[in-house]
Amino acid sequence: MRALGDRLRGDPYERALALAARERRRRVVYFWNRGLGDIALGLVPMFARAAARLPGASIEVVTRADLAEAFRLTDARAVHVVPGLSRGEPVTAAEACARLPADPRAGSLAVDAPDPTRWLAAARRPAPPRFRWDPAHDALAARFVDPGDPRPWIAVHASTETAQHYRYVKDWSAGAWSALFREAARRHDIRFVLLGHGREPALEGENVIDLRGRTGLLELLALVRMRCAALIAPDGGILNAVYFLDAAFPITVVSLWSDPRQGLLKTRAASPNPGLVHVPLIGEGNDVRAIAPADALAALEVAFAPKGPDA
Repeated sequence: MRALGDRLRGDPYERALALAARERRRRVVYFWNRGLGDIALGLVPMFARAAARLPGASIEVVTRADLAEAFRLTDARAVHVVPGLSRGEPVTAAEACARLPADPRAGSLAVDAPDPTRWLAAARRPAPPRFRWDPAHDALAARFVDPGDPRPWIAVHASTETAQHYRYVKDWSAGAWSALFREAARRHDIRFVLLGHGREPALEGENVIDLRGRTGLLELLALVRMRCAALIAPDGGILNAVYFLDAAFPITVVSLWSDPRQGLLKTRAASPNPGLVHVPLIGEGNDVRAIAPADALAALEVAFAPKGPDA
């Protein structure tokens, strides 16, 4: 019934934008302390709706430090970083803004609790998810790349680092990752590069390079774009950031799923990258842990298998 009401009367976001247009508001300020994954998938289309309803209005975001770089890939004109804010911290927008020198919401349309899932469901033609890419960022990969190493690199996001926020398993097991690395080493001369913030699970191998915690988001995306033949990752922020990166480069993305009714599989949104090949793997019984390492390796081999003369 709520969804029907949103379609008939307009969802709360649409009604707020209409009121802001009547009041000639020139700024829209969003508070965001959720994950990276929903920025491209949810907030970017919301920003587009605001820009369409309030032409020329400034889009601004109040958020935590680890998401600041992600918002540089959106239409946000200003990003207000709240000192000490961590994901899952039970603070309201007002409490977070109280840590800033001044409350950026003053005089704006304040979107204190964005609900992209609900609000975009009522939109007839939401803008496509995407992260804009400045080619100048490509140079950020240089310090991680050995130009004399011809071996294919496979980017790995081994943990969503958000398991505590969900009621189902999102991550592959450490044993499955280790089995993948071992079998790949037996069959191919390739390197797996571990990316992300957290250092868990502990993973190692002669064909593994661990860069977890050593890159910002822009460096990570530059490395994937400039050096990696493939990405393998569970449903999460890094998967979405690479999938929705608006830049043309060849990459195979192997995604690992428990629930195909979530994330980019639910929305069926296309990648803006014409060179991206997506291979989703869904665990039997809706359990990502049921995906066999052999199946993951077979999917990855699309990226680095020798190409025929007509390929």
